[in-house]
Amino acid sequence: MSKSKSKKLLICLALILALAGGVVSYNVAVKGDGVVTEEAAVRDAGVPADGIVYIEPEMVSLAGVLSGTAESQAAAKAAFDIVNAKRQEAGLGALTWNTGLEQASAVRAVEASQSFSHTRPDGSDWWTVNSNLMYGENLAKGYASADAAVTAWLNSPTHKANIMDVEFVSGAIAIHVNSNGQWFWAQEFGY
Repeated sequence: MSKSKSKKLLICLALILALAGGVVSYNVAVKGDGVVTEEAAVRDAGVPADGIVYIEPEMVSLAGVLSGTAESQAAAKAAFDIVNAKRQEAGLGALTWNTGLEQASAVRAVEASQSFSHTRPDGSDWWTVNSNLMYGENLAKGYASADAAVTAWLNSPTHKANIMDVEFVSGAIAIHVNSNGQWFWAQEFGY
């Protein structure tokens, strides 16, 4: 199948899924052979190659523009509880809520509404919001319930791998609601 036909097929599929009630997209890309891949973000545990620890200087101010409702805030906490229940069903320890990752999640949720990608709007890596804490990331958009978002993540092997990573011991979830009422989810994981 040609790249052009593959792209048109993906666009049609995305429209159908969107009309059916929401789509989770994670760096969906068509490779030269026409294979669709989904990628969750994860980085190694080491210090960045340049030895610099990154903390986004405007993180707090950007997190301050997180827009949500009592419903979306409750959904973020409910999704965290569902993730922990699924981890415990799998024999893993529960994640602890990390306020630093909560701030980073808030930044990433806002950024995802601007550019839905694991690359930040300024072109830097997703984990540079706070490189001391951020080691895994799942994004979602268009879901308005904790069950729907977590189910979508668990149905994606790479996102499920982040959720079920035994080495992750902390996390947080934030939701940004844009002016059109669409929910942008950011789930961050740490050691």
